[in-house]
Amino acid sequence: MKYFTIALAGFFTFMAASLHAEETKVIKFGGMPAIVQQSVLLHTKKKNIIKVELIRDEGVIKYEIETINKAVGMDITFARNGEILEIEKVISFAALPEDSRAEIKKDYPGIKIQEIESVQKFYYDVEGTVDGKEIQFKVMATGDIEGESEEGDQKD
Repeated sequence: MKYFTIALAGFFTFMAASLHAEETKVIKFGGMPAIVQQSVLLHTKKKNIIKVELIRDEGVIKYEIETINKAVGMDITFARNGEILEIEKVISFAALPEDSRAEIKKDYPGIKIQEIESVQKFYYDVEGTVDGKEIQFKVMATGDIEGESEEGDQKD
């Protein structure tokens, strides 16, 4: 009975983790909503698109577009309403700001860098009051809320 209980607990833990796991599926450009297609074409040419992925993460749907232009790779993630959530662009060590390069060399002498990405995240910074308490948080175009704080105390 003891082993059955342990096995059952393990199974439920696995199932709970599986339900919250991110699912990624490669799709065709035309498999995205028209509003996302239009937004994508404002930021890249269709011929530069290498891969389109549909991402489902805890009920949130996103689309990641992998592009290449003049040997420079860039991934752009869109919400299902067409808004940009994130842009990732591969850059060289030399493209980093001088202070960043110096700090990396100091903190990680001898590092062999495999890849560096410049990452831009887009969100809305919301400030307000609830029951007389000041609050501040970030809300993404997907509806995800991050970094809620009350009266200046940051939470993550």
